[in-house]
Amino acid sequence: MHKTPEITRLIHENFWIVLSFAFAQPAVGKFITENFAGDWKYLHKSVYEYAEIRADRALLEMSTQLRVLDDAEKLNYYYKQVKRPSLGEVVQGDGTRTDLHFRDMTNKIMHCVRHEWQLGTDDPKIILHSDQPKRWQVAEIRIVELMALVGMLMF
Repeated sequence: MHKTPEITRLIHENFWIVLSFAFAQPAVGKFITENFAGDWKYLHKSVYEYAEIRADRALLEMSTQLRVLDDAEKLNYYYKQVKRPSLGEVVQGDGTRTDLHFRDMTNKIMHCVRHEWQLGTDDPKIILHSDQPKRWQVAEIRIVELMALVGMLMF
């Protein structure tokens, strides 16, 4: 069996990468626009391409680690019992919107065909695009709710 404190520590590490990208990328992009005229190809690669690739990997690793932690600690069951707020919304195949809960979030991160970062707003989100659009189209993870979830995990 996996050791819960180690898994939780890894979740926090990966979440820091996700969070850093979500909040720093828009600020750094603005700074570059204001201070660097002309073609800065490799600076742009670092800020826009490589940082996002690293954040994408951290998001996937974190979702896998959350699933392992859920399997060990039955978090999904607990969150249902205490009626924990949703982490965002899911647009179902028929267009209806439903709440995105913990276990569903981890599933959707692991099974989406692609995702995008909706950053630079007061409510940044990660938008997941479905691998089964007739079942569900997109899921929107509110980063503030993800912060609250990870912030409650102790190690």
